[in-house]
Amino acid sequence: MSDDIKILEDLWRVIEEKSSSQDKDSYTKTMLEKDTNTLARKMGEEAIETIVAAIGQSRGDAINESADLLYHWLLLIKKLDINPNEVYRELANRRKISE
Repeated sequence: MSDDIKILEDLWRVIEEKSSSQDKDSYTKTMLEKDTNTLARKMGEEAIETIVAAIGQSRGDAINESADLLYHWLLLIKKLDINPNEVYRELANRRKISE
């Protein structure tokens, strides 16, 4: 799994690159130009779709919706000027507290 998790780092790099690009056809760029509330609502929509998939749809749907959720989470934290490493460190700190 540790090699697979690298995809989040790769995706973050793409989001960083797209945020400063002039690519008008980029979904990432288009989303990042939206206001924070719109991005937060989109992430909420993806969270709900993930929940629905977990409750009643196929495993494949749950995987697809989870991927959408993670992608939109990265977009939202980019908009908030939060680096994912800050979130990862917070998770690590919580793990230390709970041990």
